[in-house]
Amino acid sequence: TTLHYVQGIGSYKTFDQFLRLSYKNEHWSSSTRAVYSCSDNDFKYTNYDKKIFFRDEDGNIIGSKHPVERNQSGYFKDLHLMQDTYYDDKKGNKVGVAAWYTHTLRGLPFLSVDYKDNKDFCNEQRQDALRSMVSWKHSGSWWKSELCGGYMYQGMEYEYFTSRDNEKTNITHTQSHTHTGFLQAQADFMPHEKWLITGDVSGYYNHIESKDRSPYHIGENYNKGRFEGNASVQARWRPLEQFTLAFTLREEIYGKKFTPVSGAFFADYVLWKKWNLTLKTSVAKNHRVPSMDDLYFKPGGNPYLQPEEGFSYDGGIEFKIPLRRGHVRGQVTGFDSHINNWIQWLPNARGFWEPHNLKKVHNYGIEMMLGTDFNLGKGWSLGATGNYAFTPSINQGEGVNGNDASFGKQLCYVPRHSANLMFLLRWKTWSLTYRWNYYSERFTTTSNEPDFITGRLLPYHIADAALQKTFLRKWGEASFRCSVNNLWNKEYVTVLSRPMAPRNFEIYV
Repeated sequence: TTLHYVQGIGSYKTFDQFLRLSYKNEHWSSSTRAVYSCSDNDFKYTNYDKKIFFRDEDGNIIGSKHPVERNQSGYFKDLHLMQDTYYDDKKGNKVGVAAWYTHTLRGLPFLSVDYKDNKDFCNEQRQDALRSMVSWKHSGSWWKSELCGGYMYQGMEYEYFTSRDNEKTNITHTQSHTHTGFLQAQADFMPHEKWLITGDVSGYYNHIESKDRSPYHIGENYNKGRFEGNASVQARWRPLEQFTLAFTLREEIYGKKFTPVSGAFFADYVLWKKWNLTLKTSVAKNHRVPSMDDLYFKPGGNPYLQPEEGFSYDGGIEFKIPLRRGHVRGQVTGFDSHINNWIQWLPNARGFWEPHNLKKVHNYGIEMMLGTDFNLGKGWSLGATGNYAFTPSINQGEGVNGNDASFGKQLCYVPRHSANLMFLLRWKTWSLTYRWNYYSERFTTTSNEPDFITGRLLPYHIADAALQKTFLRKWGEASFRCSVNNLWNKEYVTVLSRPMAPRNFEIYV
């Protein structure tokens, strides 16, 4: 039996608790987990979307400044309860039961261009979710199988109302309840040491009730059900020790409609085993059906969405070079995809996000990773990982009218360049972690208008750092960690008019 507890305290009255109780013997294993996080999240920021003007006695403007404001209505409370229990008969059979419940209360922060007072307005979202599953696994000498089934529920309520003179007026009050029952079976069969065949069959029934109870609601209320099923088979063949081929075929059904058969081809070739220098390539036909949330979520769902479909290609090389005290690993991958009816969620003029189909999107680019781990001796070790991605995502669909300037432009909120670095330095029971992230500019309009004040989000980079000390005892261990988020105190936004927190701190035990 083991017990694991974490307590975290951070800026803006942020508290994190985690508790796990685990038990294991020859046949039984069980894990009980509880997580609770809450925060006022009311950080201060300089609001560059507003100005305060100073005037002389004659009313002439003699100066101005940007006000310092607080992040209003950004509070949150999250509760997670998880339980799983498994029985292993040591004869190749394993039976399990698992359940996960979550409850979330989250205030939606006011926009930086909002002049309302959070004392008069409330804008919050509540969510309850339950996921439960029963599973059975069997492993044999040349085959293994798995069967699982379960039930999932998600209830979400979004409320935006005014409260003046003790009188509540709903502007938006949406409720969404989704029930899902599912059954899935999978089997792996190895008729020969060079062949592996995998089959997968699954069925889901989703039922969603989505409605807006406010007197100002827009659009229909929904009470819809849909069956979704898919079947796939994959064959993996290894004719040579250094060469592997794989083929996948998939068929899906949603409602009464069948999707076109989709497939994929994969190939790996080891050029040099000592460095694990491997060439990889794949070709895939894609087909993605809009989810029930895409279609019927309120506010924002679009019941007229069409399925995405297209082709994707990628290829690259990876390696892992062993060194005397460590190794260097890396990979470079290029990809190219042409997708019709791309589904993209964007904010609308009414203040919420909704999905639309883009006729054709060309998504291509390159991704690179380089990492290393070294034992420096005398208790010291160093790990480092760096990633870079160049990801143009171009709208190549026809314009909806003569004024549509979106053709040939980057998709909204998708950066063309992104990168991150991570360093981990260890000495005996001490560790120091440093993380750095970078994103290039992102456009907020489909026409990529950089001259508009709100037409783009500026590029930014942020860094986090953490120092940890671990104490080892016979009965267990205890760790203390201090984290600094947004180490260089950068001012940035990831979504238009929603400033992010400045430098802040967390302490964990």
